[in-house]
Amino acid sequence: MIWFKTSAKTPNAAASRRTSREDAEAKRNRNFLAFEGSNGNSWPSVRRRFLKFYSSTTAEESFTFYGVCPAVGSRRAKAKPGGGPCGTTDLHCTRISEANATMDCMSKELRVTQLFDCADVGRNFVRGARRQGLPWKIVDGPWMRGGSKTDYYRFLLEMAAAYPRTQLWHVNMGGRAKWARGRFARPYALTLHGTDIRENYWQEQHHAAIKADVDGAGQVWYATPDNREKAEQARADAEYMPIPVDVSELPRWVPAARPRVFFPSRWDASKGGDAWVRTAADVVGALKGMDVDIVGLDWGDRASEVAALGVQLLPRMPKAEYLQEMSRAHVAVGQIAGILATSELEAMGMGIPTIFADQHPGYPKDVATVSVSRDEVGDAVKAALDDPAALSQKLGSVDYIRSNHSPEALLPRLLSGYHKVLEGQL
Repeated sequence: MIWFKTSAKTPNAAASRRTSREDAEAKRNRNFLAFEGSNGNSWPSVRRRFLKFYSSTTAEESFTFYGVCPAVGSRRAKAKPGGGPCGTTDLHCTRISEANATMDCMSKELRVTQLFDCADVGRNFVRGARRQGLPWKIVDGPWMRGGSKTDYYRFLLEMAAAYPRTQLWHVNMGGRAKWARGRFARPYALTLHGTDIRENYWQEQHHAAIKADVDGAGQVWYATPDNREKAEQARADAEYMPIPVDVSELPRWVPAARPRVFFPSRWDASKGGDAWVRTAADVVGALKGMDVDIVGLDWGDRASEVAALGVQLLPRMPKAEYLQEMSRAHVAVGQIAGILATSELEAMGMGIPTIFADQHPGYPKDVATVSVSRDEVGDAVKAALDDPAALSQKLGSVDYIRSNHSPEALLPRLLSGYHKVLEGQL
C-alpha cells in the first residue's frame, strides 16, 4: 500500500516559516496532504479513491512510481556481481559513459519529476533518462488532460504520488512554478520556452508570477538562442538548453508520390506574422505551374490568409498523426522567427530538408538546414525539390539532431544543472 504522509523536514521547511501564512501551510503538510477544492474530504477517503482510480486506469508511461520502472527494474534484476561499477550490467554503464563520463552512479539515483510539458520537452527528457536507468517521471497539467474538474483532481493526485520520492521538480514554462513552491514544495529548475520570457515576463498582468518563478528557481534555462538577452535580464545566470528531440520516436521519412512542401508551424505572430504569410505567398508563387502539394496546418489567426493563397490546410490532429503527415513531405519550410522550434527540429530529425530563414546568430553555421534570407525561401524550396534525397544526405540533419538535440546528448548538461539546484539547498 502507498502512503502519502509527508514530513516537515523538506528542503524548504525553513523558508516556509517566514510568514504566518506559510507557517500554516507547512503545518498542514506535516500532517496529511490537503487538496484544494476537496470540500473537506478526509485524507483516507481521498487515498481510497486514488487507489481505486489508478488501479484500473494508470499506464506506466504516464504514472510510474520511482524505483519500480520496468526498464530499470529489469536492469537491476539482471545485474551481476562485478558487472558494472554501480552493480549494473556493463551495457548500462557503457551507455552512461557514452553520454558523458560525469554521469556517475550517484546521478543514476537522482529522482527528478518533470512538471508539466511543453512541445514534448519534458517527455523527451524523461524517455532519454529512463533509457539511461534514471528514475524520472512526468506530471502533466490539467489543461493537457481536458481541463475538467476530474482532470484537476487527477493532476493533484499525481503530484501527491510523485512528491514523497521527488528530490527536484523541473518546471516547463514560466508562470507554472507555483506548484513547485506550494504544498508540494521541492527545489526546482525552470525552463523558459518562448512566449513566457519573450512577452509575458514584460507584461504587467504576468510579470509578478513569472518573476517569482524565475527568482525561486535554482537553475534557469531558456530553450532558443533568441531569448538569451531577455532571459539574462530576468536572471543573470540563465543558460541555454537546446530543445530535446527523440529521433527514435519519429516516424521514418517516406516522401509522398506527389512532391509535397510542408509548413510545420502554426500561422500567427509568434512564428513570423506578416513575414510568415509573405513567405507562404513566395513559395506558392515560386512553385506556380508545378505539380506540387503545398501543405500546412489550420492553426493560428492567420491561417485563413494562407489558405486563400493556395496552401492546403490540414485540421489539427494528435501529435502522432501530425508527425506522420510531416514524414510524407519532400521539403519543410521553417517559421520566419529566426529560430528552430520543436516542429522544425522534428522535421530535421526525420531527414527532411528544412529551409531556415534569417537564422539567429546564436545557432552554429553548420546547423544542417538550407539557411537563406527570407526573400530567398521560395527559390530555395524550388531548388530543394530537384533532389530531396540527395540534399538530405548532404545536410546530414539526422546526425546533427542526434548530436545536438537528443536527450542523451543533453542529459550531462541537465544533470549538472540539477546538481547545482540541490547544492544550493545545502
